[in-house]
Amino acid sequence: MPEATTPLRSKTRRGELEMPLRLAVDPRFQDRERQPGLDLLRALAIIVVVIYHAALFGFKLPGRVDRFGWIGVDLFFVLSGYLIGGQLLAPFARDQRINLGRFFARRALRIMPAYFAVLAIYFLLPSWREYPEMSQPLWKFLLSIQNVALHGGTAFSHAWSLAVEDQFYLCLPFILLFVNRWPRSAIIIPCVIVFGGILLRTFLAWQNPAADFGVSFRAFQSWIYYPTWTRLDPLVFGVALAAIEKFRPQWWQRLMNCAPWLWLPGLAAVAFGLYLGEGD
Repeated sequence: MPEATTPLRSKTRRGELEMPLRLAVDPRFQDRERQPGLDLLRALAIIVVVIYHAALFGFKLPGRVDRFGWIGVDLFFVLSGYLIGGQLLAPFARDQRINLGRFFARRALRIMPAYFAVLAIYFLLPSWREYPEMSQPLWKFLLSIQNVALHGGTAFSHAWSLAVEDQFYLCLPFILLFVNRWPRSAIIIPCVIVFGGILLRTFLAWQNPAADFGVSFRAFQSWIYYPTWTRLDPLVFGVALAAIEKFRPQWWQRLMNCAPWLWLPGLAAVAFGLYLGEGD
């Protein structure tokens, strides 16, 4: 494939012929399917998650900075909803059908080989674990439901987010097929998921109070933090963004035009959420 180039004009003395210069352009920026801005967000999410988990093993940063690393997981979920939702919605935008076999095969080949290799190491080499006790029995890992009734401080508990992703990959195509058949549900389903999730988390917190104040930490981990049914909001937001991009391009363009001005209220909203979620 020929190298992508961008023509420029060289500076010349008076009377000399102006000759074009060609500078090589990184092919990643020529591929419209690849968005470097999303790669930057992935990098930021990885960094804050690593900082958070490093603090659990004694590598703390000054102040309380490491406590906010959990937000990186939610950022990953939004990105996943946007990217996977975009892949599945693109055929509908072209009046085509989703190729379910190809979609599931691509997801499986991308995730399962590495996942099963690491899982084998955890079960066959107990001395390599970060904690002696496994977080879940083997069958839950094989079915990718290891995030149900999970608690931290156990080996391979961090695979909970992969379970959320796998369950999302399994359900989303069929939800979109349903929405494509009954378009009115395109508004109803996201609203039910988001507001239902808020009510569910509130109910679970009320049902599992701590001895002094707030929510029992063990119950918070098992029934609010890790399960899929309380983690759907960021995935839905990502899919909604993909739907706007594919089916309402004018709205998307207006949103992109406003993007330079959205970072400040967005940062304020994140700061307020951290303030509400992090207590002494």
